[in-house]
Formats: sequence, C-alpha cells, structure tokens
Amino acid sequence: MDALSTQLRDLILNTRVPLIIDQFPIDWECFRGSLHDWCERFDKEAAGPPAFELMSLTDCSTPQWERKRMRVNDMSMQQFLRNYGYLEDDQTHWAAYQYKRAHEVPASCLKGIDFSCFGFPEHQNDFTFWLGSEQANTPCHYDTFGVNIVVQEYGSKSWLLFPPESPLQSTRVPYEESSVYCLDNFYAPAQDKLPRLLEYSDQAYQCTLQPGDVLIVPRHWWHYVEATATSLSLNYWVPLKDDMDLALDEFLVKHIVESFVKGESEQTKQYLLNPNQLEDVSSTPSELFAQFQQAVQNAESEEHKRKLWETDYLTQSKFRELLARVRLTVRPLEVMPKEEYKLLLESNSKRLQAETRTAAASSPISSTLELLISSMCAPRTIAGMKREFFRRLRQGEA
Repeated sequence: MDALSTQLRDLILNTRVPLIIDQFPIDWECFRGSLHDWCERFDKEAAGPPAFELMSLTDCSTPQWERKRMRVNDMSMQQFLRNYGYLEDDQTHWAAYQYKRAHEVPASCLKGIDFSCFGFPEHQNDFTFWLGSEQANTPCHYDTFGVNIVVQEYGSKSWLLFPPESPLQSTRVPYEESSVYCLDNFYAPAQDKLPRLLEYSDQAYQCTLQPGDVLIVPRHWWHYVEATATSLSLNYWVPLKDDMDLALDEFLVKHIVESFVKGESEQTKQYLLNPNQLEDVSSTPSELFAQFQQAVQNAESEEHKRKLWETDYLTQSKFRELLARVRLTVRPLEVMPKEEYKLLLESNSKRLQAETRTAAASSPISSTLELLISSMCAPRTIAGMKREFFRRLRQGEA
C-alpha cells in the first residue's frame, strides 16, 4: 500500500467532521464510460430484471419511508434511464435501485472496484450501490456501525449532515438493523415544523457531491441524502473495533421491536419493520439471543478474518498536520451558512402540497404505542439497560 493510501486511511479513521475529497483520481474499470454504458452491461448480464422502488412525489407529509414505496420487478436499467433519467414536470414518482450489495450486481458492473486506494484493501467486496432518479432520497438517520466512505460516480447528490450530539428526535420505527432513523422530515418539512428545524442551523453541514467526489461520514453522524440529478454512488462502511460495543445494544433493540411484532397483522409488521427486516424475525427470544451470542463469538474468533479498525488515535494537531501534507484536495466540511440552511428547508417545504396533508395513510398502531416503542429503544434507554446488565453480571462473578 502506497504512502497516499496510508495517509487517507489515517484521515478517514481520525476525522471528527465529514471530509470531502474533491475529484479523487480513481479509475475503476466498471465506470469507464457513461452511466448508460453501465446500465446496458447490467441488463445484458443480470440473471433477471433489477428490483426498483417507486415513490410518489406527493406522498411526503411524513418522511418517505421504505414501507411507503412500491416495488417493481419489470423495469430494466435502460428503461429506468428512459423513464426517470430526467424529472419532467408531469412526473409522479421517483425511482431507485439502492442499498444493493456487490453480490446483487453483475460482475462486469463492479469490475475494478477496490477500496485499497483509501487504505482499506480488506474490504472483501462489502460495498453497496445506490442508483436513483432526481429526488430519490434516504430519510435522515445515522448508521450504528462503521465510518462511511461514499464515492460519487455519476450524477449529483446532496448530503445534509448533523453531528451525533444534535438533538434530532430518534426513532426505531421503522426498525432496520444498524440504522437509527430521525422523525424530522427534511424532504418536505411542514411549515409549522420549520421553526424547530431552524434551531439546528448551528449544526447543519451540507455538500453536493459531483462525479469523482468522495465524502467521508464519521461514525454516528446524522445524514439526509437526496439525488439532485440521476445519480449512481457506492459506499463502504469501514468496520471498527468500537462497533463490537454496540452488538448488545442492537440485540436489545431487535428484541424490543420484535416483541411488538409477533402475532400482529401483516399491516402492523410492515409498519414497524423495514422491508428488508420482514423475513428476519426470530421465532423466540432464546433463538434471537443465540444469534447474538454466535455473532459475538464470530467477531471475536481468530478465524473471523474481517479487519476491525481503531479510531481517534491521532491528536487533533497531528491530524491537521497530515491534512496539510496530503497530496489531494481534502477539506473538512464547515457548518453551512444559516441563510442557506433556511432557504433549503423553505424550498423543500413547498413540496408539501395542501391536498397531500389530508391524504396521508393512517397508522395501524396508535401514536402512543409508537412513542412507547421509540422510548424503549432510544439510545439512552438502551445504554441504561446495558449498564444495569453489566452491573449484575459483575455482581454474579464476584
């Protein structure tokens, strides 16, 4: 591994704010050519048509959760480009093929991808693709595990980020393993919500990635992401040693949410769980605990070959020295101007049309029950349960 890759790895593992690498000199073979070329190869080699999501542009009185999206399996990549490559005035939906692992993509469409250029040769093809039309978005959330390296290959994508200590209101409904969502609707905030959202202006960071740009998202930073033009990006979550401390937290959250799911209607299950979790409900608590124990054993086993990285081993002065020395344009993001943040929120708020406010689907569970689930799964609640567990564990061993 060359000196530049080592320097980048040290920056990635030690930054406390998001970093932008402008026009990173990357040359992955699968992305030589246009997005149309990439999509054409996908259609020729894929075993079947890709699974796209469609989301109504006007269904926006709440965040555009995955449970609200329609799944389609009869649209090719090239049809996607023809139908959704540009957002027309009469367009009713956005479309996306996102959160797709490398094994779901034809071999020629990932040929040459190698995160060793960032200092992580042990990535084991554990990266993820995100393809979407304009306005395709991911509701605001933070990732439980890892530092996130995001590479923008085609199109453009806006990232709105907040540090971990920001007072955003967390929720685990819908539940997705390793993602903590936020109830704030940054895609189309209601007018009466704007004053509270504006209170976050001192902590709001924003960037729009262009082809060739790389974004580093530190651990536990909140982010709302939206394509500003038809976009293809990919990311790699760098696994950290600190992640092991959160395995018990995720087990507790999963147990709590699943306890409210068992025996309920399909409608309730689809409301409480993200689509990718519907087939992953444990039959009994003991089965779930056995899965947790096995995961911990696998992670700690000498046979477990996945490299886990240390973080925060450089002082801030050493970090700044390294940042000044690296032979690339690497810049820490800064808090966005308050007026720009206000204009962004006001612009997005216009998406919430009057007729959509009354068209929102009713929840299959009461708001009080949803608040109870979110309160039980809140990070500070889980942290208190974990402290009590270890206190009792130490007493038992004494």
